[in-house]
Amino acid sequence: MLKLVAAALAGATATLVLWQDDRKPVAQYSLESDRLAAAVHPGRQESAAHRSAPQWFAGGSGTVSADPAPERAVPSNFPVRIRTVSFTPPAGQPLPPPTANRRVGPAGNVLAGKPLRYLIGTGAAGAGRDDEVTEVAYSAAPVKRGISIAYCNLFDEHNTRRYGPYLRTSDTAAQYNEGQIDPRGPGWEKNLREQFDRRKKQGFEYIELDNPDAYSIKDVIGAIDLAASYGLKVIAKNPGLMGRGAAEYVAHANVYGIIVEKGAGGAGDMDALRRKAGKPELPVWFVAFGSGRAWAGNVASAAKQYRNMGVTYSSAGEYGNAIDVLVPTESTRSAALAAR
Repeated sequence: MLKLVAAALAGATATLVLWQDDRKPVAQYSLESDRLAAAVHPGRQESAAHRSAPQWFAGGSGTVSADPAPERAVPSNFPVRIRTVSFTPPAGQPLPPPTANRRVGPAGNVLAGKPLRYLIGTGAAGAGRDDEVTEVAYSAAPVKRGISIAYCNLFDEHNTRRYGPYLRTSDTAAQYNEGQIDPRGPGWEKNLREQFDRRKKQGFEYIELDNPDAYSIKDVIGAIDLAASYGLKVIAKNPGLMGRGAAEYVAHANVYGIIVEKGAGGAGDMDALRRKAGKPELPVWFVAFGSGRAWAGNVASAAKQYRNMGVTYSSAGEYGNAIDVLVPTESTRSAALAAR
């Protein structure tokens, strides 16, 4: 009997040892898999980005967010010592455009240092000049010389009622007899595509999208993305009126300049905004007309200390001409000389 008990105990001990030995490789593999997963997806639990619109700032607070790459399980035969990993987009998922989700720095911005002729209130913008930027009215063609910007409108410019449904008319829309289009309806995209197609065929490279402050930042970003699909670069209009979305607006990769009207911010405000957006030398033009002459003078006095800021005033009604109050400068040194 004692021999049988001893034999049973010995067998149980051997089984326990073998069972423990069998577990060791599994535990080691799990640990290596966790390490590899951390290396392939660093910070994977911290991302809260969405694909609906590229966002550089969360609510304008300065917190950067980015779209995460598609998560994939680590295969069992994945090499332990591999250093770099690259992913191929899933089948059927298009690659983003070359500039998507990236900021555009000042290098190569041909608008820098050039004065703006903001002439959206006249059909006679002239021939233009090689060293100037001219923005023309809604139905006008590009000028022959220099760089042209096409005026475009997020509203129904002529209130045709062809881009419905419409929202309740805003003060600005009522003042100019323009229809405020509902961005949730089919007319929103139809209005934009018709303008972008026409402007592209006319030969424009730059456009301004007016009245962005009447819409949410998501809608404005969507319009800028759509413009990019036509190869059209956007000049931001009165971004200071976009509230917490202002920095996201300016930081968009397809924004190449800023136009500011009376009541939409001063030189210091716009410099702080473009710096927050990661574009410290982005061209900024202040424009005024009518009773805005004194405002233009005050802005010009403050803007002398900054790069790439210009101020013009229209004495011929609402942007019928453009008189320089301050010509933009590209360097701190030239700005300092201009201030003397």
